[in-house]
Amino acid sequence: MSMFLEYNKAIKNYTKFDDWYLWVQMFKGTVSMPVFQSLEAYWPGLQSLIGDVDNAMRTFLNYYTVWKQFGGLPEFYNIPQGYTVDKREGYPLRPELIESAMYLYRATRDPTLLELGRDAVESIEKISKVDCGFATIKDLRDHRLDNRMESFFLAETVKYLYLLFDPDNFIHNDGSDFDVVVTPYGECVLNAGGYIFNTEAHPIDPAALHCCRKRKEEQWEVEDLMREFYSRKKTKKFTLKRASDHAEGEHAKDPKDASSEKAGEKRNSKKSSHSLLSCPSQSFNSKLAVLGQVFLDNT
Repeated sequence: MSMFLEYNKAIKNYTKFDDWYLWVQMFKGTVSMPVFQSLEAYWPGLQSLIGDVDNAMRTFLNYYTVWKQFGGLPEFYNIPQGYTVDKREGYPLRPELIESAMYLYRATRDPTLLELGRDAVESIEKISKVDCGFATIKDLRDHRLDNRMESFFLAETVKYLYLLFDPDNFIHNDGSDFDVVVTPYGECVLNAGGYIFNTEAHPIDPAALHCCRKRKEEQWEVEDLMREFYSRKKTKKFTLKRASDHAEGEHAKDPKDASSEKAGEKRNSKKSSHSLLSCPSQSFNSKLAVLGQVFLDNT
């Protein structure tokens, strides 16, 4: 958070002009393009999450005026000219402005935000609905359609609209309700709110991460997997040699050595049992493989 607040200071000092955020030169901070890009419309929602609600609402209303002008947000909008940028007139039904409306409504309960939601629903129904779905708007100036529908329309845009109009949804839980789940590794509190949306608006309960196995236990599991893999590999080689014409005495092992080897394996191995809320999957780095061989982080 401290890192973000430092970035936020620079953003306000160098990119903010009359509650718009312009493109600036990276090293000098001078304006390079006085445009608003539709992907930037998530910013008021993010501001609301750090309590900067007043600035968030002013910026949101700027973006909302663009929406009202065209019935959607063009990909690029020239702020001084008050019009779309050439070859960037499209509107692929992006979710960012509606996402901001959802977060701001949670923070303020301002009915203006519900009006945006209503306008969005009516506009999408009117200008983009076709027999087999909802088409991308190729040009907002005349509402010509493109022959495509982006996956994020269903994953994000529709979802944020739904959550905007459903303030009592479990996603909006403020922590007053929760579930306590008992696992072999202790108790976990789930469904207490604070859900994190990934880039495609799939909600993740951060509390569930604490219900996963500890990193060391997960590492043991990977080691058990490797031990089993190499054990089977050795057994297979041994069987092939037994099938050859070589004398059995060349490959035979002392029974005492074999029993001590098994005992050593038994001491080092750990039973792997997966509870409902355990995380048996290897870490990302452990999943890197060459020719089917998994390499651990410490190899």
